Amino acid sequence: MDTRNTKKRTLTAGIIAIGNELLDGIVLETNANWMDIRLTALGVQIRRIVSVRDEIEEIGEALKFAREACDVIITSGGLGPTHDDMTLKAIAKALGRDIIENKDALKIIKRQYKMLFEKEIVAAPDLTDVRMKMAQIPEGAVPLDNRVGGAPGVEIQDGDTTIFCLPGVPAELKFIFEDSIIPWVKDNSLQKFHEQIIEFLMKDESVFAPAIDSVMKQIPRVYIKSLPKPYGTSRGIRVWLSARGTDDAELKKLVQRAISGLEEETGIRSKPVGK
Repeated sequence: MDTRNTKKRTLTAGIIAIGNELLDGIVLETNANWMDIRLTALGVQIRRIVSVRDEIEEIGEALKFAREACDVIITSGGLGPTHDDMTLKAIAKALGRDIIENKDALKIIKRQYKMLFEKEIVAAPDLTDVRMKMAQIPEGAVPLDNRVGGAPGVEIQDGDTTIFCLPGVPAELKFIFEDSIIPWVKDNSLQKFHEQIIEFLMKDESVFAPAIDSVMKQIPRVYIKSLPKPYGTSRGIRVWLSARGTDDAELKKLVQRAISGLEEETGIRSKPVGK
């Protein structure tokens, strides 16, 4: 049964990156940043990001930590066929659920290995015991389609918390995120997000700081942060302005008011820049 909640609300999210290779410095963790950027653009506020090892207790503790502040949790890594892929087992234990074979997950795995065999990526399409392990998901969970690799993603609804489990391989994670999570967020998120980065031709951040404080007091709904570079490496100071709310047009007006306020406070015209 699909237990997705379609009532729009303000969403707060946590990301858990799972894998010994991340903490041992073998693989650079980039998935969290990639998802963070896209979730923020959709109006989701990221509250916690944490990396943990492939250990059941560690994953359970990370889930508990994220649930304290987040109603949407996304994990990456640990969904594959090997002995150390234990994300779903850990989450099932933390939620007090059994792990069961899901027929829809099995269909995805069967289709994918047939495709991978036809492309000569794997030697055989057979549903071995090791591959069928990826169809073992927490009871009540919903498999998410993966048309890049073999392991389905998983969506779990537990009370008011929605948990998405994604593979750690970036190409697979990105496909499932764009195919399943983005539509879910658009259906469930109440908030919008608008941001702009500008630059002022001023070198000293300490001189600029009072202007930021003043404008944020006047327009508290706009968050303003300077993005300085090391002294002597730039002629200007970049400033990031952002606002959240339910009306796109209003957010754009608020950010523009804040930009005008900074220009008035400093007596310097700004120019827009990319990230």
